[in-house]
Amino acid sequence: MWELDGSLRYLPVAALHDGEYYLVEDYRNVMFTPASHTLLKERPSPAWRALGVGVSQSHGDFIALPEVIPELNSIIREEGKENDTGILTGRVLLDGEFTEAAWVQALDEQYQVVHVATHFDLNPGNEEQSFLLLGDSSSLTLGRIRALPGFTFEGVELLTLSACNTAMQEGRNGEEIEGFAVLAQRKGAQAVIATLTTVVDKSTHLLMETFYRIRKDGKLRKAEALQLAQLRLLQGRRGYAAPKRERAGGIIRKTDECLRFKKDPLAPYAHPYYWAPFILIGNWL
Repeated sequence: MWELDGSLRYLPVAALHDGEYYLVEDYRNVMFTPASHTLLKERPSPAWRALGVGVSQSHGDFIALPEVIPELNSIIREEGKENDTGILTGRVLLDGEFTEAAWVQALDEQYQVVHVATHFDLNPGNEEQSFLLLGDSSSLTLGRIRALPGFTFEGVELLTLSACNTAMQEGRNGEEIEGFAVLAQRKGAQAVIATLTTVVDKSTHLLMETFYRIRKDGKLRKAEALQLAQLRLLQGRRGYAAPKRERAGGIIRKTDECLRFKKDPLAPYAHPYYWAPFILIGNWL
C-alpha cells in the first residue's frame, strides 16, 4: 500500500522500474488516503451488479469517445436488451440518457459497481470549474457533487472512473482541491479505480474489460485483477521463451526483450503510458 503526499501523489508507481522489471510485475499496488480509513474492512459481495454511465459523442471542445459504447457493452449486460455478452448484469445510461437527475436516481438502486466513461476536465484550484461531462452536454462539477445531498456512493464497492485525471489533486501542493476519486470516497465509495493522466480510448477499453473478466472468472481481489489487467497490456499476446523465474501469484517475469519499446503488433500497448495511469484507491478486496 502507498500513502503518498505532495507531488508524489501524481507518481504512477506501477511504472517504477529497477532497470530490469516494472514494479507492477512484482507487486499489487494500492493507494491509501485518509478517506480510505473506514472503508478497508468491508468485504465484497458474492456477486456484482453494475451501473454504467458514459458519453460517446463529441460536445464542444470534447472529442467523441467511440470506444465508450463497446466498453460499456463488454462490461455490462442489460436484461431484456440485445447485448448479452457483458460480464456483469446491470444498467447503462449512455449519451442523452446520462443526465444528473438520471444518475442520482440510478444510484438509489444500490449497484455494487459504478463505471463512469466520459471526459473529466480538471481546472487546478477551482472545484467549480472541474467537472465531468454528462451526456446532455452539461457539466457536473466537483463542487456540485460535494454539495448535492442525494448524490452518494454509499454501498458502492467499486467506482471505476474511466476518464482522464480523475485521481489528481491539484493546487499548490495537491491539497487545495480534491480529485474526483477522493471526493467519491468521502461520498461512500469503498474503492475507486481512477487515472492520474490522460488515457487512450481504445487501450482503456481493453484494460477495463480485462479487469472485470479476470476479477469475476478468477474470483480475485480487486488489486489482483487490476495488476493482471495491466500486465495484459504490458505483455500483449507475446509468449514467454525461457522465463527467468516465477513470481508470486503465478505471474511470470518477462525476458529483457519484452521491455524494449519497439513497435510490436503483439504488444501495441506495452508502454506505461497506456496502463500505468490507472490506480486503485481504498479497499483492495
